[in-house]
Amino acid sequence: MSSDKPIRSVNLTLLPSLAFLFFGVALALAFVIASDKVGKSIGQLKNNRPEITVKGVATLDVRSGQGSIVGTLSWRGENFNDGRAAMLAQRAVMQKLLKEAGFAEAEVVFAASEFTRLEPAAFTEFAPNQDGVRTPIQRAPVDYNRFARGKVPEFTFAQTFYVETPNVDRVLAFSRQEIYLEQGVTLSRGTPTFRLLQLNEAKQELLEAAAKDAQRRAATMVAGSGSKVGSPLDASQGVIQICAKDRVGESDANSIDFYSIEKTIRVVVTMRFEIVKE
Repeated sequence: MSSDKPIRSVNLTLLPSLAFLFFGVALALAFVIASDKVGKSIGQLKNNRPEITVKGVATLDVRSGQGSIVGTLSWRGENFNDGRAAMLAQRAVMQKLLKEAGFAEAEVVFAASEFTRLEPAAFTEFAPNQDGVRTPIQRAPVDYNRFARGKVPEFTFAQTFYVETPNVDRVLAFSRQEIYLEQGVTLSRGTPTFRLLQLNEAKQELLEAAAKDAQRRAATMVAGSGSKVGSPLDASQGVIQICAKDRVGESDANSIDFYSIEKTIRVVVTMRFEIVKE
């Protein structure tokens, strides 16, 4: 017997389907490769696109809209009742002086008074050495802000008051006024501070002016090159400086001045523009 198997016939109707399938795969692959090349070409064109980056600066002179100052009444002594009476009497004097300076009652706030009892510093005047001889020990420096100055307890009183008003000139005048209180009560005042009340509105105006300045600088830099400044590609806000008037620095750090009535605001923006042919 022969072991040869009959040869299976090929179905010729499948050949067109397979050919079409292979053609579709090849076409899709070609499309992907072409898209990748086109994308790279576009990206390269974008990267090679001429552009310019400049900084724009704008300044604005403004006047502070609010002033404030902090003061403290203080007393120190050995008699608690004397200190309490002195503080009450001189507080009334201080309130009268503030009213005479032109401050309204609502513009002045007195905090609650505070007192502290200071105990005398304890010392060991002598100590025996190995031979039993009493030798003096050198005293260490004493912090008299924590201890009494003598051998009996002392008391300290302190009361802080705050003044805040839109009348900045009045605050400045009060900070320079010489005031001497009585009954052992002393007055200390901090440096007056002055703030801007409409800073956000001023910043908006300055940012617009700085953007125009950046565009003007870019146009100056490309003038005569046969090109012109096109659309802005990117913009970012830089430093904001609030300085005393006419004392603006060129630092790249933000800064705020709290101690001048007349101030100058300086805003910097960085912008990137497209350069196009004229």
